[in-house]
Amino acid sequence: MSQAGAAARVLDCHSQDAAVHAGQLPGWTMRMEQFSAGCFSGHTTVLLLDHVHVIRERTSQALMKQGMARPGALIFSLPMAASGDGYVNGHVLAFPCPLFSDGADLPSLLTPQYLDVAHLVVDRQWLAGYFRDLGECRLADDVVEARYLRISVSSGGIAAMQRVITDVFEICARTRVFDFEESRNDLENVLLRFVADALMSERKISMSYVTSQKKIADRAFRYALSHRETPPSIAELCRHVGVSRRTLQDCFQDVFGISPSQYLRFARLNAVRRDLMVFAATGRHVSIGEVAASWGFWHWSHFAERYRELFGELPSQTLQRNSFRLP
Repeated sequence: MSQAGAAARVLDCHSQDAAVHAGQLPGWTMRMEQFSAGCFSGHTTVLLLDHVHVIRERTSQALMKQGMARPGALIFSLPMAASGDGYVNGHVLAFPCPLFSDGADLPSLLTPQYLDVAHLVVDRQWLAGYFRDLGECRLADDVVEARYLRISVSSGGIAAMQRVITDVFEICARTRVFDFEESRNDLENVLLRFVADALMSERKISMSYVTSQKKIADRAFRYALSHRETPPSIAELCRHVGVSRRTLQDCFQDVFGISPSQYLRFARLNAVRRDLMVFAATGRHVSIGEVAASWGFWHWSHFAERYRELFGELPSQTLQRNSFRLP
């Protein structure tokens, strides 16, 4: 976190690839894969205050997110706008419900196709001390215990939070008001009041546990990955997991909002893209066909078309955009 008394810093990043976007959150170790069809566009703006990082993240395609922010951090995520609901650990995350997450171990999250979300990132122990200093011992205890909580906040409370976040980034774009310590302290107090109000809500739902449907889907996915060059059929997956085709279909639909075949195809196409970007960035010669075949895509024209449909470009264009260039 920033040191008290230091001027606020604003970082502004744009990206055209989910993997690149994942690396733009300062101090976070994230993996993001694209799970809806079309060209990706990401925009991340970060305001680094003394004790709070305020992040606004906008993405144009559904993303599968996994990773961590940093040990000891508590993250309060507030959707600003979305094209639908998300999925966390097999639970539906209905828009616009805020989410508390443990920064050391973020839950597996599938976002809606379009998402504009604000994150407040605060050191958990510092925040507990902040609330204790205010005489809010119950809040301090809640901060220590909070892991993955979906919060139902009134529409008026949501709207008020969204207005503040919108105003903050509009002000950052026009002025340097947060270079002044008093302004930063005032803003942190406003933001943390919202966090306190959300934590005091009686309508908190734990999303820490993984649903039985998610466990079935994960088992099927792990088995498919263990046979990456010869992807198993849906019937084989059903036999391995021990469920009917209908049950497997329902599990993936409930957990991810898509069919098993779609999910597995998206995951394998993202794996191909990830490998191509690594080879291109290191300047190693690579055969696109061999990389595709290593992930079970043996029919070149079908693979290339599906790749273009998902990412909005051919695999050869991915290589060209990320190719290693000597200075």
